[in-house]
Amino acid sequence: MKHSFSISLKLLTRIALLAAISLILGKFLSFKLEPWGRISLENLSVLLCGYLYGPLAGALCGAVGDLVGCLAYGYSINPIITLGAASIGTMAGLFGMHGALQKPRLWLSVASAHLVGSLVIKSIGIYIFYATPLPTLALRIPIYLITGTIEFTILYLLLKNKGLRKIMCEL
Repeated sequence: MKHSFSISLKLLTRIALLAAISLILGKFLSFKLEPWGRISLENLSVLLCGYLYGPLAGALCGAVGDLVGCLAYGYSINPIITLGAASIGTMAGLFGMHGALQKPRLWLSVASAHLVGSLVIKSIGIYIFYATPLPTLALRIPIYLITGTIEFTILYLLLKNKGLRKIMCEL
């Protein structure tokens, strides 16, 4: 039995654009909180991609955004952090409504994405590759509570716009 995977050019283009937006948001909407970390909205477009187009599209957006970001800004690639970025999109897609707006589902999508991708997987990558002390990693919890709340609010406002949601959901 032959299985094939196909993705429309329109969806692939949207994933690429959302991955590019992730790079821009990570570079220009990032606030350092020395020495604890930073608040960044780089995951906003990854969350949107997963929520609208499903877990595979979200994973692809997160992984591409992270890999291209590393190359663009001269960072070494940390495969665990790339896995974390992909899992953010995956989790957002697992709980997403593919265009429908329901506050509890959107909140679950954002919260699960950051719990699994940012707080667990990326923290493991930071701990293993950079030997970051555990108390410093624990400070990521309030950072992602703040970040997740900001991202949820922005996503809710974006998805509340029926015209924008219609355009984004047309495939």
